[in-house]
Amino acid sequence: MSVTTAPAGRRVKVLDGIRGFAIILVLLSHTWIVAPVSDIDDRALQVLMSSGNYAVSIFFVVGGFLATLGMLREVDRRGSLRPGVTWVRRWIRISAHVYPLVIAVLALTAVDQNMVAYKLNNTRESAWHIITYTWNGYVRTHPLDARPDLGHLWYVCTDIWTVGFIALLVFVLGRRRQALLVALAASVVVVMLYREHVYQTEGLFPALTRVQTRADGLLWGAMAAVALPWLRRLAPRAQALNLLSVIALVPLMWAVNDTAHYFGLAGWLLNLDLAVLVVTTSLAEPRRIVQRVVGWGPLELVGRYSLVLYIWHYPIFFYLSRNTLDWSWPWRTVVGYGLTIVIAVVTQRLIERPLQRWLSSPSWHALDDGVPTAVRRKVRGEVTKVRSGV
Repeated sequence: MSVTTAPAGRRVKVLDGIRGFAIILVLLSHTWIVAPVSDIDDRALQVLMSSGNYAVSIFFVVGGFLATLGMLREVDRRGSLRPGVTWVRRWIRISAHVYPLVIAVLALTAVDQNMVAYKLNNTRESAWHIITYTWNGYVRTHPLDARPDLGHLWYVCTDIWTVGFIALLVFVLGRRRQALLVALAASVVVVMLYREHVYQTEGLFPALTRVQTRADGLLWGAMAAVALPWLRRLAPRAQALNLLSVIALVPLMWAVNDTAHYFGLAGWLLNLDLAVLVVTTSLAEPRRIVQRVVGWGPLELVGRYSLVLYIWHYPIFFYLSRNTLDWSWPWRTVVGYGLTIVIAVVTQRLIERPLQRWLSSPSWHALDDGVPTAVRRKVRGEVTKVRSGV
């Protein structure tokens, strides 16, 4: 059973818009680093300023859905998936932004002797575990040694390894979609139960930092992508379901704000609602009100910059909080957000755009047929150029 064509046009804008909403919540949830947000009394503002876990679930479900759709299309076109090539693509996509950040942090730490706040942390070990994507385990077992300004990178480690796991499942079961759906559904149940168990028995910190406890959203998104062909019968109701799923995100934000609820029933409901959202967005063009609100131009633009905004904002906020003690917090906050936006725009143009062009080029896609085949084609092409005098 072949997969439905991936969302396009206004549907992609809606998915980018929901990611824009998510990254804004992430930035707000980390504003405590530069501003005294704990003094806020208004309950609605408190929820908005502490919905990072909620926002990450959005990122993971949407990302897992789109990544798995791409894998399934590959299986439909070629009959199989090369999980190594898929994983390397993901690794390049993320490392192209993570590695420059690590280099910048190492250089700044070496040059700036006034960064006393980090002298008790093991910067070299932190950098090593980040570039090898073993950061989650290091943070959990060495919380006092790990660089606090890089703690947010647990997210990219979870993404790398979980997408690799999904790619292996698609490689083994990609042509047997029912078996693949069962395997993903089983994985979802195991992860959801395990993360609640870890939260109840070990506490919040281990539950927030393990790959196995944070992989739920990616697996839900993957399961939604695989189930898409069986859900086509919902197409006549897709617009209504899509609108309801968007509306439900509001009360769910309040429900999962309590971490006990996030790791419990409310967490299940949030993932389920997000799965409905991505599926219905793919099945039918969202209603105009959804397109105008969720797919709003500025929100969609922020969503396209969400990865670089996520990677750079946290260390910038931390650096300012440790090195501008004589500044007022409003000024520190404005500068923190301003620097984050400037660096995001620069890295988007200098790294992200050229990277996307390269990863979509014919020379890269030749790897889909295997490295030996790609090398042979490259050699033949060079020989042909030589013979033709090019």
